[in-house]
Amino acid sequence: MSEKNEAELWHRFKTKGDLVAREELILQYVGLVKYVIDRLGLKPPSTVDYDDLFNCGVTGLINAVDRFNPDMGNKFQTYGVCRIRGEILDESKRVGWIPRPLYKKFGEIELAKSRLEAEFGRQPTTEEISDALGIDIDELNSILANLRQSTITSLYEIIQEDGEDNNVYLVDILSDPNSDVASPVEAEEIDRLVAELIDELPDKEKLVVELYYQKELTLKEIGKIMEVSESRASQIHSQSMSRIRGRLKLLLE
Repeated sequence: MSEKNEAELWHRFKTKGDLVAREELILQYVGLVKYVIDRLGLKPPSTVDYDDLFNCGVTGLINAVDRFNPDMGNKFQTYGVCRIRGEILDESKRVGWIPRPLYKKFGEIELAKSRLEAEFGRQPTTEEISDALGIDIDELNSILANLRQSTITSLYEIIQEDGEDNNVYLVDILSDPNSDVASPVEAEEIDRLVAELIDELPDKEKLVVELYYQKELTLKEIGKIMEVSESRASQIHSQSMSRIRGRLKLLLE
């Protein structure tokens, strides 16, 4: 489909509520669901059918089409991939593919990291995080390693919980300046703000973000480019997301 035809579909759907155009957009991008499933490498229990996983991804795709703002000038593929990934991983957590206790511990770690970064004005060390949480470094590293084996920390992190189906994700804020998240920052400034936060990242973190979200490379591919291991690329990616998320949350409080 040409860019002109696609733009026309978005116009028909977003300005006129044309459901036929909506369906055409969903069909146009349904291939993103398989792409996300393959990229995640998620291995659900044998009791879970692939079609169930695919249908879950389609739900994320439909939500992405409904929420996407084409006037922002961003690529739908990038936004759609994040929404599909978030939907699949939310379902993974809900049905127990990824243990809830692991998510709870990870949330505690992320909160501690954000608070320490706000206090120190820099990325906290592993020792500082472990001290803040009252756990030893080995346990902290074990939690992070287990989470990395389960999923990839990304832009689908929940910024504000508002019921099971109405969670607000960081990716929504990045892609939609009209997000309803309560904020002292003017809505139209959020996109600019995030761009500035990314630009202020340390060089390695900025490179990983650009390669992962703009060039859509895998962490393994990024590791080869940077001449580091895949796990190290994942760690750098997680650090960059934590840094952006922490600063953005402080501004949105």
